[in-house]
Formats: sequence, C-alpha cells, structure tokens
Amino acid sequence: MSGSGEYALLLLALAMLAGMSIYSASVSLSLRRAKLVLRDETSNRLSVEERLAESEQRLRQIIATEPECVKIQSLDGIILEMNPAGLYLVDADRAEDIVGTSVYRVVAPEYRDPYDEMTRRVFLGERVKMEFQIISLKGRQRWLETHAAPLKDQDGTVRALLGITRDISDLKRYEDEIRLHYRELSVASRLNSMGQMATALAHELNQPLAAIANYSRGCLYRLENGSKGSELKVAMEHVCRQAERAGDIITSVRRFLSKGSATFHHLDLRALVLDALRIVAPEAHAHQVKVCTRGVTSVPRVMGEAIQIEQVILNLVRNAIEAMDAMGPGQDRLVTITLEVAEPRSVRLLIEDRGPIAPTIDSDKMFEAFFTTKPTGMGMGLPISRSIVEAHGGQLAVRTNAPEPGLTFIIELPIRDGGENAG
Repeated sequence: MSGSGEYALLLLALAMLAGMSIYSASVSLSLRRAKLVLRDETSNRLSVEERLAESEQRLRQIIATEPECVKIQSLDGIILEMNPAGLYLVDADRAEDIVGTSVYRVVAPEYRDPYDEMTRRVFLGERVKMEFQIISLKGRQRWLETHAAPLKDQDGTVRALLGITRDISDLKRYEDEIRLHYRELSVASRLNSMGQMATALAHELNQPLAAIANYSRGCLYRLENGSKGSELKVAMEHVCRQAERAGDIITSVRRFLSKGSATFHHLDLRALVLDALRIVAPEAHAHQVKVCTRGVTSVPRVMGEAIQIEQVILNLVRNAIEAMDAMGPGQDRLVTITLEVAEPRSVRLLIEDRGPIAPTIDSDKMFEAFFTTKPTGMGMGLPISRSIVEAHGGQLAVRTNAPEPGLTFIIELPIRDGGENAG
C-alpha cells in the first residue's frame, strides 16, 4: 500500500514537472514572439522616423529653394519661420534678424490695421489674399502680395498662419505707368472732343454775348432818354443772367480740360450728368438731337475723379448724338439718359440712342484701341472710357436695343462705404 502511494506521488510530481516544462516552453515561445514583434515594430518605427526625417528634409529643401517668400506667423504677428527668399525680401542678413520678431516691424504703417485684420481672419479659418507695402530692414519700400492660409493641428485648431508672398513692386510701377499713359491719352481725347465741338460752342457763347450787347445798348439808349431806374433794372437783370450763362459754359469747358492730378472724392453722378449735358448741349442742338433724362434723381454717391467720369459721360453722349447723323428728316433723334441704383451696391448709368445700328454688334471690337467707324475719329474714345470706368472699380458695356434701333451703353460704378445720398 505504501509502495503504491509513493508511486502515485511520483506520478503527480512528474506531471507537475511536465506541466511546468510545457508552461516554461510556452512562456519562452511567447517571449520570443513578443521580442520578434517588438523588434519588427522598433524597426518599422525607426523606418517611419527615417522616412519622416527624409520628407521633412526634402520639404525644408523645397521651401529653402522656393523663389517666393514662405513664412509662418503667430496670431500676434511673431514670425516663427521664414525661408531665404523671405529674408531677402525684408533685407535680413540672417534669420535671427527677423525670425522671432514682429512682422509689423516691416509692414508699412498705413497697412498695419488691414494686415492685422487679415491675420485675424486667417486664425478664424479663412484663406485671404492681400496686397500691402513694407519698409524693409534697410529702408526699402516694396509692394507685396500675400496668400495667407491657416495651419491646423490634428484637432483642427489653427496654430499658425502660413503666408506665401511675392514682390509685385515692378507690376505696381507698370500699372502706374499705364495709368499715366491713359491719363495723357484722356487729356488728348478731351482736347480732341473740344476741338470738334468748337464751332457749336462758339455759337452757344455767341448767343448770350449778343444778348448782353443788345441789352447794354438798350440801357444806354434809356439812359440818354432819361428813363427811370426801374426800367434799367429789368434790362440789367437780363444782362446778368446772360453773362452768368456764358460764364457757366466757359467754367465747364475750362474744368473739363483741366490736367490736374486725379483725386478720388465722393461724387454726385446726377450733377456730373448735368455738367456734361451743359457742355454737349450746343452740339446736340447743331445735330437736331434731343437729350432727355429719365430717373436722374437722388442716388448714392460713388468714389471717383469727377473730370474723368464726366469725360466718359460726354464721350458716350457725343457718340450717341453722332450715331443718328444718318437718320432721315422727320425721324425722332433722341438720346435718353437713365440713372438708377443697381444690385448689389452699385449705381448704373444708361445712355441710349436710336441710331441705325445692326441688330448684332461685336462689343469686344468696339472697345479696341484705334477701332472707329467715323471718318475723322481717333478710335480712342471707347477704350479710354472703359479704362477710366475699370480704374474706378466699375464696368462699361454695350447692348443693342433690338428689335428697336440703336445702342445702349451701360456704366456701372460701385457704391463705396460711407457714401451718402446725393441730393
């Protein structure tokens, strides 16, 4: 009995040893597998880190060789990073000269508030394009155009502003030269217009001057015959009115031919239309054309240069008058001018004639330089007019009145903030 008990204990011990051996082998196998997995994960992680490092290095090389300024900026304007092209743009000899400092060191004073507004919008998640001026670290003025976008983290929170900026100083100088060139052409066009209108203007001025002479002779006659002062007063009032009429015409012409620098102000388009009609009235009378206004009432003011806008109106009205020269006797020669508020936030001026024009027109060709259908025309009136309107942020277009005869020219100018009703 004791022998069988010892045998049973021995079997139990052997079973326990075998189980421990199997468990140990299993643990050892698991450890080896875990070690292999850890080694693979470590290898993969190192490989990923190497690839990330290579990608970052390539990205930094691309940014470093990018010919345009690339910068990263904080909400308060601190420059966090800037590539060599950016350093060159702000005249920084080393990155330390500008990185870690405020961008407002170089932003021109008059553009700091708009730049601050742009930064605020980017940190709200917008993409913004802006033109502004800087004064570099060495005092050079430059025009820049920046495209700013938000840099977000994994949670979608905007952490920085990424700006891609280029120097547009040469483009701005070219635009200034083009504007100066068109301004010179504009003056030449005005002189040409006045030359063509000289005969009609001379006739218009001759009427009040002749009236002044007649009333003055009448006054002298009454004085010689001892007439009463009350009779002389009526005659002198007529003299004053005719003198003022002549003076108004001369003042309008002198102002129209002015070569003063272009300065934008709030403009009353209704007043400009009436001034232009005062100048063109003699020519309209000579061509037996009636000019009428429709809806020329109180409209919001626009920002612009008065002489230039008046020149556009005069050019288009004169074109409308001349377009009806081929009409036969008895036909209604009429130019209609309409002024109205258009959407969104613009003022529209329409100049409509009844000239014998074809149902279809090539509107693009009409606005080409030197294109004209007039034997003595320069072909610059419409191109100059369009350039003036576009320089004011507006549009100049033309359409036919089909099925009725004639054309309608349409000027649209934006209503600027702060403009009040003209009236």
